[in-house]
Amino acid sequence: MEHNRINKIPFGIFSRAKVLSKLNMKDNQLTSLPLDFGTWTSMVELNLATNQLTKIPEDVSGLVSLEKLVLTNNQLTTLPRGIGHLTNLTHLGLGENLLTHLPEEIGTLENLEELYLNDNPNLHSLPFELALCSKLSIMSIENCPLSHLPPQIVAGGPSFIIQFLKMQGPYRAMV
Repeated sequence: MEHNRINKIPFGIFSRAKVLSKLNMKDNQLTSLPLDFGTWTSMVELNLATNQLTKIPEDVSGLVSLEKLVLTNNQLTTLPRGIGHLTNLTHLGLGENLLTHLPEEIGTLENLEELYLNDNPNLHSLPFELALCSKLSIMSIENCPLSHLPPQIVAGGPSFIIQFLKMQGPYRAMV
């Protein structure tokens, strides 16, 4: 369903599709998601990149089977706290948005391996909880100001940032 100029997902259309596990709605004109978004419980991969989304509903927490979520190139400024319930998530694409921060709940994503934050011009800090994502092996932070972190840490790249968050944060005894 990618590249189709779709601007709305009708209520109920995917909640009845109990076996739908992959949905690619990339490169459409979506500005919002339907109220039953959280009922897509069998969804494993969801690509909503290159739309005009400004908000992800809090009931994203219902997508408990989700392993890959791509929200790249939208207009998102925040993520809902419910994102922390997606504990099967291994890939989270958030690049090319307008994020100002990540919720602390990101630290509960114990299976997260890839996090793409690149090109978020308003992202000045990262939560200490990010250090709790012990499987994180790829973190893209290009073109994010991260001005609330020491410049020498940011210059060292993602691995330095994670180590800094581990050592400076309240969770240092746990990691």
